[in-house]
Amino acid sequence: MSSISPQSFFRLGTALSLVLTVAAAVPVRAQVTTTVTFNTLTESSPGSGTRYIGNCYAESGFLFTAVGLPCTGATAANAFVAGSANSPFFGGGTSPSLLLNSGDASLINVARVDGAFFNFTGIALAPFGGAATTVVFSGMRGATTVTRSVTVSGGLTGFQLFSFDGFFAGVSSIQIAASNEFGEPLVKFDDFSATSAAVGVVPEPASLVLFATGLFGVGMVVIRRRNRA
Repeated sequence: MSSISPQSFFRLGTALSLVLTVAAAVPVRAQVTTTVTFNTLTESSPGSGTRYIGNCYAESGFLFTAVGLPCTGATAANAFVAGSANSPFFGGGTSPSLLLNSGDASLINVARVDGAFFNFTGIALAPFGGAATTVVFSGMRGATTVTRSVTVSGGLTGFQLFSFDGFFAGVSSIQIAASNEFGEPLVKFDDFSATSAAVGVVPEPASLVLFATGLFGVGMVVIRRRNRA
């Protein structure tokens, strides 16, 4: 009775090892959460409570742009203002946050600096000057736009957190437009939260077990045939 030679067994084991090793190295997607807090922003002078930012602001891999105004060159109308606890008009909280401050750019665009897609999950909002405010969020998903609006109470003390529960999943950007009861495009926002997929190569335990079982089975066949011979 013929048997498998040690050389054949070695070649078969090597081939099986390669196949199962590739199968074991599967891409595993994990969601990475990013929250833009603006906490690194400081006052322009001690006790002033504010700092004029300009038309664009980047933090934690996200770029906030006052639509229609250039990121480079001369600042137009100080589109963004950062406010802290000392601000005479930034009610809502004690940590730095951002306010759209230009009627020339009543729309904020938020996108990842690297252009990747993301899931917009939530944001904290507070009204400017105690005025009731409607905020409209528009997510760009290819040729499709998904929109949701929220209302920030004028009598609100502190920030109100708005969560979107997967509504803005897989978007390339989020645009934010605000209008208060006086027709002003003003709203204070903080803690812009998003998730994005991180892809890594991680061995899959089940495939590694299968690999070991396969080699054991081949080895047993070889031993039995050699014994019979």
